Amino acid sequence: MSRKSFRAADLIDQEGFAPSEAQAAMEQLHRYRLVSRYEDDPARFVAVPPDRARTLLLGEPVRKLNRLIREVDQTRYELSNLIPIYENSLLQRMSSHSVQLIEDLDTVRQLITEMSERCRSEVLTSQPGGGRPEDVLAESADRTSVLLDRGVRMRTIYQYAAQYDLPTIAFVENVTARGAEVRTITGSLTRLIVFDSAAALIELRDAPQGAVLVNEPSVVDFMVSAFERSWLNAAPFPTEYDRGRVHSVGDDVKSEIMRLMVRGEEDKVISRTIGISPRTCQRHISEIMQRIGARNRAHVGFLISERGLLADPGGQ
Repeated sequence: MSRKSFRAADLIDQEGFAPSEAQAAMEQLHRYRLVSRYEDDPARFVAVPPDRARTLLLGEPVRKLNRLIREVDQTRYELSNLIPIYENSLLQRMSSHSVQLIEDLDTVRQLITEMSERCRSEVLTSQPGGGRPEDVLAESADRTSVLLDRGVRMRTIYQYAAQYDLPTIAFVENVTARGAEVRTITGSLTRLIVFDSAAALIELRDAPQGAVLVNEPSVVDFMVSAFERSWLNAAPFPTEYDRGRVHSVGDDVKSEIMRLMVRGEEDKVISRTIGISPRTCQRHISEIMQRIGARNRAHVGFLISERGLLADPGGQ
C-alpha cells in the first residue's frame, strides 16, 4: 500500500490481510506512532514519517533519561567533594575513642600515612619476626624519608632474624644514612608504632592485617616505657658481619631459647617469640640438647636449671 492515508478495511480488501491480522498490524503501527487518526474521521489513518514517530515515541523517555543522568552526575560530584573531608577526618574520628579496632589493611595504611604526616617529634617502631616483604619496605622507605627530612627522630627495633634478610639490610642502610636509629634484639617483641608519644598502633590479635589504635595517654606511656626497656637491651643493627659477631648472636639466641624451654614453651611459641622459622628453632634446640646431653625436652629444662646455665632461668 503506497497511499499516505487509509482505513483498516483497506488492509483487508487491498492487501489481503485477515481481519485479525489487520487489527494487529494497526495496533502495532499505532503503538509505534507510525500512524495517527483523522480528527473528523477516526476510522481513517494517516502515515507518520518515521523520524517524527521516533520523536513522538521517544521524546519524553529521552528527556527523563537525560534528567536522571544530570541528577546522577550532580550526586556523584557532591559525594566526590565529601571524600577529602572524610579522609582528613579519619584520624580525628578514631581519636575520639581510647581504643579503636581496625580490621582492614587499607585503613591501617591510611592511618599510618596520616599519623606520619602529623608527626612532629619522634616515631618508635618495633618489628617482630624476620625480614619484611619488599613491597612493605618500599612503602615504608618513602614515608620514613619524608619524616627524617622533616627532622623527626625515628627509632626501630627488629628481632634477630631480620639481620640476615638482604632487603631489610638494604632498607636499614638507607634509613640510618638519613639519621634513623635501628637496633636488634634476641628476645620477644611486639609489633608497635608510636607517634609523638601520643598515639600508638599495635597488631590486632588473630588478625595480622589489622591493628588497634590506642589514644589513652596512660596506655601509650606504658607502651613507650616497654619500648625503651627493649631499646636498652637491644644492639645496633649490623649491616656487616664478622665471624665473631655471628657466633655471638647465635649464642644469644640459644640462651633465649633455653630460657623459654625452662618455662616449658612449645617449639612454635619459641620460634614466634624469637622471630625465627620453626625449622631454625628446631635446629637450635637440637644443638642445645646435644651440647648439654639432654635425652628429651623435659630433661633439657632440668639440666639447664641444675647446671645454672642461665643466670635467671625465669626471667627475660
